[in-house]
Amino acid sequence: MTRWTWSTPTGQRKLQSVADHVFWSYTLLSVTREIMVRMKAGQPNPFPNGRTKETNIRMSRYQRGLLNIRDLERDQALAEDGIRVCAHCGSHAPRYHRDHLIPRSRLGSVVLMGNVVRACPACNLSRGNRDLMIWHHDNETFPSLGILRRYLKICYFHARDQGRLDQPAAAAVTEGLPFDPRAFPRRFPPVNELVWDHAWPN
Repeated sequence: MTRWTWSTPTGQRKLQSVADHVFWSYTLLSVTREIMVRMKAGQPNPFPNGRTKETNIRMSRYQRGLLNIRDLERDQALAEDGIRVCAHCGSHAPRYHRDHLIPRSRLGSVVLMGNVVRACPACNLSRGNRDLMIWHHDNETFPSLGILRRYLKICYFHARDQGRLDQPAAAAVTEGLPFDPRAFPRRFPPVNELVWDHAWPN
């Protein structure tokens, strides 16, 4: 996993609602992924002045409903077809645990599509039932972008189904939202330090 000291950058727009937090991280992820694809193809960075400006532009489109977060079907198919490694650290293990991105203990009887990933015993036991992003905060690690994208989608659709997208994030957590949107990454490590998906190393 990428080592990363988590912090909230100064000078960014204030995020209030659950949707605000999802949209910011999801949009920053999309912009970052575009840079990664261009770099791999030997093309120049389309955002040489940084990712923040483009993220702000695209986030506004999500807020206005001009862009939408896609469903999880493709993410699920990619996960099933990828190599057998830990979704969190990329290690091989003699056996794997089933890890729930949103802990099952926080969901009650709710079952979420795409919520289960393959994890090595070390990662699964270290995490327990902690919020995924808070676990990464505590370990000073950063998730692969493939897992982060999947997690953000699961959180978005669950909050939408529960009618909590427009609710202030702090209030939603207090009232039982099973993840903390305020823990979503506000900034990412440098692009060349990121991993797209351990199950898809190429």
